[in-house]
Amino acid sequence: MFVTVGNITLDLFISGLEKVPAFGGDEFTADNLTFCDEPLTMVLGGNGAISAYVLARLGALATPCGAIGQDQAGDIVAAWLTAAGVDMEGLRRTDEVATATTTVITDRALNRVAFHHPGASHWYAPEALPMRLVAQADVLLVSSYPLLPRWRPDGFAQILRQARRTGTITALDIGPAIGQAAQLEELRPLLPHVNYLLCNGHELAVCTGAKTLKEGVMALLEAGAQHVVVKRGAQGAVLVDRSGSHLVSPGFAVEARFTVGAGDAFNAGLLYGVDKGWTPARALRFANAVAALVVAGARGALGAPSLLQVESFLARHAQGSDR
Repeated sequence: MFVTVGNITLDLFISGLEKVPAFGGDEFTADNLTFCDEPLTMVLGGNGAISAYVLARLGALATPCGAIGQDQAGDIVAAWLTAAGVDMEGLRRTDEVATATTTVITDRALNRVAFHHPGASHWYAPEALPMRLVAQADVLLVSSYPLLPRWRPDGFAQILRQARRTGTITALDIGPAIGQAAQLEELRPLLPHVNYLLCNGHELAVCTGAKTLKEGVMALLEAGAQHVVVKRGAQGAVLVDRSGSHLVSPGFAVEARFTVGAGDAFNAGLLYGVDKGWTPARALRFANAVAALVVAGARGALGAPSLLQVESFLARHAQGSDR
């Protein structure tokens, strides 16, 4: 079983507008009203929710441990997760706060502004997680580090430590690098309990202060992480382990239609392969394929591929044997 710990949000995307309107008065005017060529898009958001959703679409048993409100937004999110076959035991619903939401407005020049209501993500605390799920997990993915303030750092350390005691494969995604971003000194007590440290290049630089990818990766490995995986978007990913082994897996050329959730989809694909006992090369290539298929779709994580679809995609992009 896969257990993901992270935020769960309803994401709203407004696009197809000439310019972002200005604030002004409480009446509709030429300055504060704009027409949008594209309809409002609602998709599943949140690192923990997306990874669990993608894993379920691949056919794995996955439960997201996080919280949503007892509201309409929560109903929508819960329905999406249930329809994908996600195990709902780890999901908490509360009437104390609302479901977390992110609203993103993008104009035709691709200028973007985002509004985030943390809601249940900031309410969610370690005592809300059923520890029996951690004990039963084959793989534990901890994500949304800066977005779960009641967990850092001791709550995260506790579940990672317990998971390693029972032989669970552990992964920690330190992104996103927003707000009070994850810092190496804060992470240092956690890293000896982390099999896979996941990040992108920007998150790596912010966390370690290193000027190069190599320096940042080495800092995390020296602090205790067993593997560091750096996600590089269309360029693929890099995996480095404590022995110094350095593996580069190129990405796939696809037309990017919706990039939100790509990193979480990659995490799901990678850990799916790790759980299957695949070689690092095969697991990385599979993860890149899962992320590429999510990016190429128009529905974000809600368009996550099945295992058969990923295998068909890989067969069409054969690049030699990686078994």
